[in-house]
Amino acid sequence: MKTFVLLCLVALATADQSARIVNYQYGIEEDGAYEAQYQTTNGISAKEDGISYPGNVPEAGNYVRSGSYSYEWEGVTYTVNWTADENGFHPVGDHLPDFSHTREHIGSIDDHQ
Repeated sequence: MKTFVLLCLVALATADQSARIVNYQYGIEEDGAYEAQYQTTNGISAKEDGISYPGNVPEAGNYVRSGSYSYEWEGVTYTVNWTADENGFHPVGDHLPDFSHTREHIGSIDDHQ
């Protein structure tokens, strides 16, 4: 998931070839919890944090992540707040459609296993 968000932001940054990272911070704890954030010279910023919930068997479990990213496009700053968990990626922003009602119709992933 983190890779998906990073790729989206890299795509935006390539529109401005002169953009540079001016702030990058990353920390990870012994339990797998982490925090990361960065800012670029062209107005892109992102932050996220996450925690690992181990499963009952090796290679099982789940990461629960949350964060936000912002970018400027034609003089308007767009911000997306998001969460990601076992039920997928859930972005929220004033410029994005509201799909919160969709989950009521299709249920959660546990309903289909």
